[in-house]
Order: sequence, then structure tokens, then C-alpha cells
Amino acid sequence: MSRFGDLQDLVEHVRSAASELESSPPPYAPLVDDDYLKLLALDQRPLCHDAPLDPAAPRLAELLAYDRDDGDFLRGAYRQLLGRECDDEGYHYYLDLVRGEGRLAVLVTLARAEEAIHFRHAHQRQLPDRLVRCMRAWQRLSSLGPLRGLGERAWRRYLAWLTRRHRQDWALEAGLCRLLAEQRAWRGDRHGLVSALLEMNRQQGCLSERQEQAHARQQALWTQLATIRRQAVSSSPEAPPPPSGGESLPILDSATLDAYYIAFEAAFRGPEAQIAEHLDHYRGDWTRARQAGQQALDLGCGRGEWLRLLTQAGFEARGIDLNASMVAHCREQGFAVTRQDALAALADCADDSLALISGFHIAEHLPFDTLFALVQQAQRALAPGGVLILETPNPENLIVASYSFYHDPTHRNPLTPVTLQFLLQFHGFGDTAIRRFNAPPEATRLPGDGPVVERLNAMLAAPMDYAVVGTKAPREEAQG
Repeated sequence: MSRFGDLQDLVEHVRSAASELESSPPPYAPLVDDDYLKLLALDQRPLCHDAPLDPAAPRLAELLAYDRDDGDFLRGAYRQLLGRECDDEGYHYYLDLVRGEGRLAVLVTLARAEEAIHFRHAHQRQLPDRLVRCMRAWQRLSSLGPLRGLGERAWRRYLAWLTRRHRQDWALEAGLCRLLAEQRAWRGDRHGLVSALLEMNRQQGCLSERQEQAHARQQALWTQLATIRRQAVSSSPEAPPPPSGGESLPILDSATLDAYYIAFEAAFRGPEAQIAEHLDHYRGDWTRARQAGQQALDLGCGRGEWLRLLTQAGFEARGIDLNASMVAHCREQGFAVTRQDALAALADCADDSLALISGFHIAEHLPFDTLFALVQQAQRALAPGGVLILETPNPENLIVASYSFYHDPTHRNPLTPVTLQFLLQFHGFGDTAIRRFNAPPEATRLPGDGPVVERLNAMLAAPMDYAVVGTKAPREEAQG
């Protein structure tokens, strides 16, 4: 019996834990901070179509803006020459002047204003050479005395002639400069947008991972409830009553521990669909093993993900597990699974009778003498050309070796890849290979360059799991 009084107490316990999980707020990803603000800035950034290629030294064609109307010309001239927006009074005054004397004359008038001179000095702005020459010519007119009026009329006729001659060229040049300036702005916007989207994608990945973990924990609770119901149905009515309050706490029975471990698998190993996706990496190995026969044995079959793949691949697959809850879970799915010790199951197999033997995350649970005997028995039971797969956590990853390996309290010690590979070679597996899987999240990597950082990242970001895959040599090779 478990430490709970009866089945109803157990059910209420699981329901209470599940309700707490469901009532907690969903693991929303946080806002993307600076990148989120960058997106808002891109959306709210005002479109400025008169920005020159070089704000410190605009071209005359850009200031004249003959590719745009008079109003846009005036607003752009105010921003470039005076450094501010055009007020209503100045707008209407200069709009009349534009229509009477032309844009070049208005630029000369604005550029000669005290406000414009102060703005150029304060911001180190330069004027186009042709505009400077026009300003100097206007200044020399004041020295003509009585002939000044005649000189001004001649100067205006010259500006009008200059405009007629170059207006089309200026319009084309202004349009080209504007396209180049906007292209540069678009490139910057695109870079900001891509950076923000990449960060949002990373945050979305974190959110998906947290949601999967929450889902796995919830599934674990309901799996535990189903296991407890099976335990209650199969338990003997003559089971001894729980001890009284004065006695020491009892040791939990194996059924309760089995229920805990199936919940642990769901919470920490991941959903069955995710595990099945990972196991598909072994497609080439089971295809090769299929040539040696169709009998397959999975040691520590767990929830049956691997048995499902083998059955779909045409094997007559069976599994063994010591966890009664796992066995019941697999049988409910229609798999041939028995509750049995791995060594005993192999001992029951005839020589050369199996095409494939697999053990996913069982090696780290075994004492070395048991693991030694397991590989020895597997080599005997496999047919020539048969395949042995042993997958285990990878201690080449420093975080795995020092931390996550010990999430499971039934783990004994990590096994290095070369050690497990040598064990298979010692027992006669002629073709052995080390396969590394499951890269850790990118966040585990240290930023920066250099040999020290690369060395640390090689240990921190190494794959979290590996497998040694061995093939039993054909009989003639073994004899040779």
C-alpha cells in the first residue's frame, strides 16, 4: 500500500496537484525588450522623403527638389537650411516668392538669413558650391549703387535661365539621390526588423519548450492517476493496514515507486512524440539490422516509443521492463512486453536468434559487472549482422556530467563514449560507432571568440546524449 489511506485519498491527491498546475498562469514568453521597442520605432518612424544622401553636405539638386511640388520643396529647404519645420507665415511668404522668382532665388534668400548661418556653424553644414556662388553674386549686387536694381533684374533672369537649362537634370538627380537615401534607410530598417524577428523567434522557442514541459508534467499527473487506479484494482484485499501514528514511516512499495518513475519519465524525458522523433535517427541502423532477421528485443522498453517504430519497420518486436506501470502502459498499446530483468531476458534467448537488441538509457543504471554480462549475452544472442544499440547520457557535456545526469536518482555513474565502445569491441563487435545526439540550447554557449571560449563551449555545448552502435560480425569474419 502507498502512504495514502485508500484509493479515494490517492485520487484526491493527484486531482489537487493537477488543479494547481492548471490554475497557474501559462508560461508566456517575456516581451523582447529592446528589440520589441525597435519594432515599435520602425512602425512609428515618420517617413522623411527629403533626407539627403549626406545631411552635412546636401547637393543642390536635393535642395531644389524639382521631383516634388513647391510645398515639399519649402518644407525640405527649411529642414536642411534652418534646421526646423516651416511655420505658416514663412510658408505662405516663400510660396509666393517661389512662384514669382523661382526655387533657386528662395534658396539663396533662406541661406543668407542669420538663422541659417547660425545653424550651419552650429552643425557644421556645408552648402553646394553653385549655391555659394549665387549667394556671393547677390552680395556683390549691393556694391553697384544706382545700378543695383538693373543688376538684380539681370541676376533673376540669369537664375531663370539657369533653371530652364538644368531643371530636368536636377529633377533626375534629385530623384536618384532620394532613392539611394531611402535604400540606405530601408537597409537599416531591414536589419533592425530581422534582428527583432530573430529574437522573437528565439523567445518563441523558449515559450514552446516551457509549454511542452508544462504539458509533460500535466500528463505525468494523469498517468500517475491511471497507474494508481490499476494498482488499486490489482491489489490484494488482504493487504496489511497502514501503520499507526506511533510507528515509523513505512518503505514505499514497488507499485508506488513505479508510478513515480513513469511520472518522472513524462516530466523530465519529454512527450512520447518527441522521443519517437529522436529515435528516428536510428533508421539506418534498424534497416541494416532488418537484413539479419525480424526478431527484436528492447531492454527497458519504457513507454514503448521504440517498439512502435520497430513494429512499423517490419520487426517482430518485444520488450522487457522492471517497471510494472511501464509494462501495463505498453500492453495497453498492444505491444508484447513482459516484466523481466534484462540479463534474464537475454539468457532466455537462443544463440544467433535476434536481429536487433536495444537499450535506451539503461546502461547508466547498471553496475559494471551487470553491464559487462549484458553486452556479452547480447553478442551471443544476436544473429550475424545483428545490431546492438546502447544509448546513454553524454558526460562529454559538462552540464550533463555534473548536473542533469543526477536528476534521476537511480542513475549510478556516467559512462564515457570510448569506454562503452571498447566494451562492445572487447566482446567481439567488429563494427562499432559512436553517435552523438541532442544539442543543448544555444543559450548554454559562452559568447565571444578565442581558444579558451572555444574550449569551454566544446564542453558546455556538447551533445547531451550518445549511443554506441555495434554490429555482430558475420560468421566467416568472426572465424577469420
